[in-house]
Amino acid sequence: MSRSETTRDRLLHHARTLLWTHGYSNVSLRQIAAAAGVDVALIARYFGSKRGLFEATLDGAFDLPPVTSETALVDMVVALFTTSPCGETAPTVLQLLLMNAHDEQVGGAVRAAHHTGMQSRLDRLLGDPRRAALFMAAVLGMSVAEKSLRLPGIGPHDTHDYAAQLRHMLGAALSFAR
Repeated sequence: MSRSETTRDRLLHHARTLLWTHGYSNVSLRQIAAAAGVDVALIARYFGSKRGLFEATLDGAFDLPPVTSETALVDMVVALFTTSPCGETAPTVLQLLLMNAHDEQVGGAVRAAHHTGMQSRLDRLLGDPRRAALFMAAVLGMSVAEKSLRLPGIGPHDTHDYAAQLRHMLGAALSFAR
């Protein structure tokens, strides 16, 4: 990997960490450059602007692995949520959504990337945008309940209890009558 590619990757890594966890409007280019250990001018060189850098962090953020059935989709989501390492420090898509989907400057880009990368695929797979929206609401709701609110009735993410609760919520979303 060239020095240029290494610098670009470091900027993307630190931008993703800071922008996704603190929000676009709460982070400066200087903070990102300092975290990456580079001159702030390199952001303009590689990405054109703060917005360009942020949009680069969205590339692939909402990509779903290929699934061909509702059962495979539920199994994939349950596996994804129950096998992630405890104490993971990498920023998550949930943090990206919570911190940026409502932002006046980048919220539209976040929602568009989510729709293109994830929601439209769910719409096609599930055959109804309402079922797909409820499925996404169940995923996000369970994640917020466990990670952010730490509701005592929700099991820790790496337990059979959480897997059963998540599977139940996803099944309820999928049972919505067309």
